[in-house]
Amino acid sequence: MKKRRFSLSDFDICDFKLIGIHSQQEPHKLAYLINSVLRTSFKRMKNDLDLTVSGKSISFPIFDYFNKEWDTKSYLICNKVNTEQEFVAVNNLFETEDLVTSEFLLEDYKRVDYLLKIDDELDIFNPELIIKKLIKMHQISMVYIIGSHAIKHPEHLILD
Repeated sequence: MKKRRFSLSDFDICDFKLIGIHSQQEPHKLAYLINSVLRTSFKRMKNDLDLTVSGKSISFPIFDYFNKEWDTKSYLICNKVNTEQEFVAVNNLFETEDLVTSEFLLEDYKRVDYLLKIDDELDIFNPELIIKKLIKMHQISMVYIIGSHAIKHPEHLILD
């Protein structure tokens, strides 16, 4: 029997809208603020989005919301996670120091703090409606659409 190999191009995984958010808020605080402005109910998922990045296992916090009216699922995902790593100080072999580094879900968008992914199989959702509301928030410095077909690793955004 001949084996069939699948690649990402066999599936249309770009049936979503993606919004980049720049904000220094903690994830739970930003989810709360977005809920109050958009009248949504983003809740922290039980499991984070776990990926291996640069040989390290990283957990990206993720919040989800299902809109019954539009029959769409949305996700608020941290794009940047700070990790701590102990290392021995150069001057003293008996002291260790913590090195904080940042890891990114989408490497090409290092300046983006959060991603708002909206599943849109029917291509009927207009992300500009959300952007107009979010840009008015003082806690958000910038919001914009990220073209889903321009993402180098869209498989990182497969959440179900």
